[in-house]
Amino acid sequence: MSDHTWPEGWQPEAIAVATYVDSDFMVEMWLGPTSSIDGTVLSGYVFTDEDGQLRIIHDRSGRPDVYPWPLLEGPVLRVAVRLPGKRRTIAFAHPDWSPRARPAR
Repeated sequence: MSDHTWPEGWQPEAIAVATYVDSDFMVEMWLGPTSSIDGTVLSGYVFTDEDGQLRIIHDRSGRPDVYPWPLLEGPVLRVAVRLPGKRRTIAFAHPDWSPRARPAR
């Protein structure tokens, strides 16, 4: 599984994101109850901070006005990963949730 301490409510299948901790893969996570329409979305690079806690940051430029966020509690609805400039790949999808259909243009 993983040596990290994951937020409460994360399913073991969703913890597969551990593969992408401290990597160059950008991770997009949708979190919330399965009754959510869209869920709460976190997007960025997952890393371990100096205290050993998992954090996510969208901009790794080192700007002083960019702050990392702790990962949110689950359940996890979907995890997608991508390398910069590549299409995202779904790494985990909750079997009881699907995102709201986008309106036709």
